[in-house]
Amino acid sequence: MQAALSPDWLDIATSKGATKWLKQFIRFYLAQLQRGVLSSEDFADELNQELTSRFLKTDAQQKNYRSNVVQALKVLDSNHPAIALVSLSTEQYRVLNDQQKERVADRETRFIHDPEAIVAMATQLLTRAEWSEVGAGLAVLIGRRISEILLSGFAWQSPWSLQFSQMAKKSEDARVTIEIPTLAPAAIVLKATERLQDSLGIEDLKLKSLTERQAKQAVNQKYSYAIADKCNQHFSTLVPARSDKDNLYTHIFRAVYATIAAHWYCPPNIPEHQFKAAIQGHFTLSKAGKKLPNYAARSHYDDYAIGDGQGNRDGRLGIKLGHVQGLQIIDAFRPPTEELNETEEPNETAAITKPEDTAIAAQQPTHQEAEGVDMVQVEKPTKRPNLYAEDLERLAALMAQDGIVGTTADLFHELLNTYERDKEQQQQTQITTIGEVAQTFNWFTREIEALRGHIAALEKAQETFQTHQPDSEQLTALQAENVQLKSQLHATQKQLDGIQALLGGGSKSTGATTAGARPSTAAIATPEAIATTTPPKTPVPSPEVVTSPPPAPKTTTQQRDRGGAKAKVENIINDIINWNTAQEDNHKRLRISVSVIKSLGVLVGATYQPVIQDVLEEQADAIEALHQRFMLGTRHNVRVDKDAVLQAIARDYMGVNNWQEAKYG
Repeated sequence: MQAALSPDWLDIATSKGATKWLKQFIRFYLAQLQRGVLSSEDFADELNQELTSRFLKTDAQQKNYRSNVVQALKVLDSNHPAIALVSLSTEQYRVLNDQQKERVADRETRFIHDPEAIVAMATQLLTRAEWSEVGAGLAVLIGRRISEILLSGFAWQSPWSLQFSQMAKKSEDARVTIEIPTLAPAAIVLKATERLQDSLGIEDLKLKSLTERQAKQAVNQKYSYAIADKCNQHFSTLVPARSDKDNLYTHIFRAVYATIAAHWYCPPNIPEHQFKAAIQGHFTLSKAGKKLPNYAARSHYDDYAIGDGQGNRDGRLGIKLGHVQGLQIIDAFRPPTEELNETEEPNETAAITKPEDTAIAAQQPTHQEAEGVDMVQVEKPTKRPNLYAEDLERLAALMAQDGIVGTTADLFHELLNTYERDKEQQQQTQITTIGEVAQTFNWFTREIEALRGHIAALEKAQETFQTHQPDSEQLTALQAENVQLKSQLHATQKQLDGIQALLGGGSKSTGATTAGARPSTAAIATPEAIATTTPPKTPVPSPEVVTSPPPAPKTTTQQRDRGGAKAKVENIINDIINWNTAQEDNHKRLRISVSVIKSLGVLVGATYQPVIQDVLEEQADAIEALHQRFMLGTRHNVRVDKDAVLQAIARDYMGVNNWQEAKYG
């Protein structure tokens, strides 16, 4: 008996289509098939006609589309009779698989000669502002596609590895976690991963997708092409390209990462293909939940090998094990810890250990060894208390940030020492603070007493002033003298105006003579003559010469204008920086540019481009640091509602009344 269909069965079936046209086909014809309007034969015939109309004629061209339709039919009925009519036959699949194997066999292995340079370039890309460059760097350093980077879970595992969950090709129900090595320090890689996840808005894609698989497909379609372009741009001279249809990006996150990781981290006693399968998540889960290795994709990960520079395969594995601080073998291949001696009491004699402690202890000297202390003399008894596993992981992560590694017992010992030092320092700080407060209190007491004395003196002076009566006759004499001085000043000013008019400059009516007017001889008097001339007692009328004021030097005006505009531009940049820092959503931040500043500057009269460029050049380092911090690349503003953001900055940060007039461009 067929199970009852869920209300959204048609939506789920439609989601199985890989393209828009196939989704439309499934939604229309599957609904008719379910209602009995179409028979299974009619449904298969409609699919054949649809594929032919789109020039998909060969089995290889139709294979994936037919598989999508089969998955949609299984939503309707897992044993629907139309399935056999639309799917390829077993013989057709065998032929296609043989052809694929022949293509793989014909490919030759390409050599990577400088893995250090590849990793150095990838690590450098993690600090860039362009999200596509960060994605290209992560593809090299952790070997994951962009959908996995944005939708999967990552957590710190060790200084050179991360916990990775929700792999792209695992079913939604398979919530498994694996440890993957990182080609750069794990802390740096994890920070870049979180930065990329926070920077790109993928929540809308999640909401629009009915399933996690759809979300992964949507992310790949939206972001993978830009990352592939950056891979070609930055790694084409370091990674030899293949001649098949896969692009360099595909090879980088699939084969190049695995090849370098095996060369650096694979234990020499582990087969290379087994290590690659483990770090790429190539396994199937048994009913008991055990991971069973799957080597079906092995050929795709053997495309590259480390070369020796002489045209030969290097062949070495795990060359960095034991030579890099904090580097340990991943969980999947770490040897088990030794069992406790049956004659010993585990609660009294066994140190707290995690599996990785054995590998760390073999590579890192303890504090006592580093100082040359006899281990027999300083050996301490240990116990095995019950601890949460996640607390041990937190402890290891915190200690590793300060460069402290070792056994769990060493980490706890160092943690206690740190706590005791901090406690002692806190107590000392409290004592110092109490002394400082007492000194401050004494100072305030002295200041208050001094202020009280000053107030008393002022009050006494006020009383003396109030009892003293001003001399009215003296005041009248002073007023008369003031009137006389004003009269003398007015007469002198008129005499000065007459001299300036005679000399042809200085007054509002003086200036250069107009064309055809003959200047007076007084207008060309020498400075000596001016100095010895006795000012006339009466004003001298100015010559009847039509003059105009000389133009003020342009440089002075421009400098004054530029100075005012510069202050406005600096304020605008500061407001944008403050706005960006306050936002949590990267889609509300703006990359600072001439156009952005002009769009705000028009509100306050600061659109003079040379001034804007000068200020941008002066603050280039600070602005670039902001762009790097929030991943505001050169194309970032394309994805931002610029008018809304500009108006918000103008209203909330610039405080202008005409904020609604802010428009980009």
